[in-house]
Amino acid sequence: MASAPTIVAESLAAVPEPLATALEAGPAAPAREVVSALARSLAPAEADVGAPAWLWPEHHRTLRRVVAAVRRHHGCMLADPVGSGKTYVALAAAAALGGGRPACCIVPAALVTQWCRTARRLGVPAVVWSHERVSRGGLPCGAMGLVVIDESHHYRNPDTRRYRALAPWLVRRRALLLTATPTVNRLSDVTHQLRLVVRDDALAVHGVPSLTAMLDQGPRGHRVRAHAGASGGRGTSGTTSPAHAALGHVIFTRTLTREEGHPRPAALERAVPLDDGDMTAVLPLLSELDRLQLAANPAVAGLLRGVFWHAGASSPAALLAALRRYRRLLLHARDAERAGLKPARAELLRMTGGLGEQLLLWEMLGSTDGSATGGLAPGEIALDDLAPLEVLLSRAAAAADAPDGKVAKLAELLDDDRPTLVFAAARGTVRHLRDHLAARPIAWCTGAAAGIGRLHAPRDAVLGWFARRQETDRNRSHIPLELAPLHLVATDVLAEGLDLRRAARVVHYDLAWTPARLAQREGRARRAASAHAEVELVRFHPAPAVESRLRQLAVLAAKDALPAQVGLGSAGRRAWQWRADIADRFAGGPASAGVAAVRSDAAGVLAGFALSIVPGSGEEPALVGTWLLWRDARGRVTQDPDLIAARLDAAATLPDAPAPDRAAVTRALDALGPPIRDRIRAVRTAYWDAPTPTPCARRLVARLHALTRAAARRRDAGTLARLERALDFAAGGHTAGEAMMIEQIARATDAELLAGLGRLPLPAGRGDALRPTLTGLVFFRPP
Repeated sequence: MASAPTIVAESLAAVPEPLATALEAGPAAPAREVVSALARSLAPAEADVGAPAWLWPEHHRTLRRVVAAVRRHHGCMLADPVGSGKTYVALAAAAALGGGRPACCIVPAALVTQWCRTARRLGVPAVVWSHERVSRGGLPCGAMGLVVIDESHHYRNPDTRRYRALAPWLVRRRALLLTATPTVNRLSDVTHQLRLVVRDDALAVHGVPSLTAMLDQGPRGHRVRAHAGASGGRGTSGTTSPAHAALGHVIFTRTLTREEGHPRPAALERAVPLDDGDMTAVLPLLSELDRLQLAANPAVAGLLRGVFWHAGASSPAALLAALRRYRRLLLHARDAERAGLKPARAELLRMTGGLGEQLLLWEMLGSTDGSATGGLAPGEIALDDLAPLEVLLSRAAAAADAPDGKVAKLAELLDDDRPTLVFAAARGTVRHLRDHLAARPIAWCTGAAAGIGRLHAPRDAVLGWFARRQETDRNRSHIPLELAPLHLVATDVLAEGLDLRRAARVVHYDLAWTPARLAQREGRARRAASAHAEVELVRFHPAPAVESRLRQLAVLAAKDALPAQVGLGSAGRRAWQWRADIADRFAGGPASAGVAAVRSDAAGVLAGFALSIVPGSGEEPALVGTWLLWRDARGRVTQDPDLIAARLDAAATLPDAPAPDRAAVTRALDALGPPIRDRIRAVRTAYWDAPTPTPCARRLVARLHALTRAAARRRDAGTLARLERALDFAAGGHTAGEAMMIEQIARATDAELLAGLGRLPLPAGRGDALRPTLTGLVFFRPP
């Protein structure tokens, strides 16, 4: 048996940088190959899964990244543009992750049939569930594979019934969020969606100790808070926090280009400005309405006045419908007062026509009895408005039948016979357009009915006739081809999910309240594999009198700037998407994690390194993250994305220089020691730098500590191990559902708590030992 070597003091030698002894440089290689290895190391993790034959090639990389993120974080978000094929990626991911179990697809009710049909056609077993059923507290039972939540922006508010029903159900389940518009009204929309499927501290090692704390949770929720120790982000100045670079590990999005095999049509944007002369029928009526009292409470009066102005801006018919609802409200209030009862606030909510979210949140108005659905105070509704309202109703009815300047501009637009989708805000406006555009075959659809012209028909039939008009012949059509609808007018009931790629134009007859809704509307026509090279997007801009009152354009402009603050949208992608962009740019050709040199006036070293958790027995190393840094001739080190990208591009095109000798490589490794050691320190700190716990979590941790001490005194090893695992879970970050679980557990007795320890989710794995490895070195040498 060979004896172990003997180490004597005389054999020891001083090492300038101990960490450098753990770094091993690769062999000499062409600069282009080393650059490719460095760039590809920045890419999000990709799972080794095969893509089904029906998935487009440009989706293969997205599929691998989504599967890897779900395996690591139990969830992620796919935020590709509207109409880019997210449904197919989701079903492919469900097939890869399902383990033979059916996927659970939670989608808007209007899309249930479409999802069932698509999953059945692709051979992916799936249970399709509607958002509306979740809102009523109903959720699927039994073993499920991947949970797919389509249009996940509907779960952006944690105070809604559907959110509080879904969040605890998702505990221990893997889930994929699908949305083209994750930011709707505020930056925290993104966080609340991610918290459904990803723990609050999931990105701690990348510089985000808490997803919730990433965004300011103040009253407006619009400011961005910067965090130190972020990996590969921008500086702390400006509107984008460097911590947002880590979002690229849980949010995936791409920009479609015309070079791809199945591109979306290009957007041809156009504005149709209205003037006050186009609204001569309704502006005098709105001026008269301003003189009504409406309500004693200024907030309620403002809400009602806003309803009338929005309805009038849409159409005279919509204003007439709003006035009729107001008359019913007044009659209800008068009858209740005569009976000695309080009018129900629910009647006032119905009066707004469901516009509470866009105008004033109903909960902000308060109530005399402390309930948002309780009774109105006596005299809160102005019954004196009944008499003048009758006069206004007759005038509004006449205005609805009179020529309409806004409709005339739409009719002029439709004269070119391009198949068009027209979106209006109110059902009354849809009927108004149907009646005033009777000379054309107009299909229409609202949440309550659908038809062609004045004929009613099932919604699916109407959409089918519109979609097949140019492809169908007389023998296969249910109606004569010349009567099939060329244009489709609808409310926002058709704004999500549906494939209406036949449309060559989308008209926003009424502006939506958020850019997200506008994008959803446009996505019905701007879809991959559309027959049109471009789709015209037309916005009717409000008349000056309306804009001065409602500020619709100003509100849209303010909200349109929000996504860029968290790195979403075309303006903000590089805040965190730059890593994937660079990796994709160098995706082709050979790659080598070696050493190269190029001739350049900018002397320095471009280096890449990765950190992995040292595995236990029989385990695979777990990659924590990868980084690139630039060290110039003066010893200054930076990870600025713009500079890193410029150096990669330069090294790929500059002439190769002779490979550096071993001494130069050793000096470079010694110089890399301090920044790598700083990164290791930051990662280790992040593992234990838990987010600020909630009061319930603090109470639970204190109780678990007490129970742990008692178990230690009893020498109860089994209970002690379960309590330590529960402590790790309680002290870490949580999903929204786990946070709700902690709220319930904190109220349990000690006996109930001990009995339920086995049902707690497992804590996240912690890496005590980290191993650095080089991913490449490129020396920049003067000519």
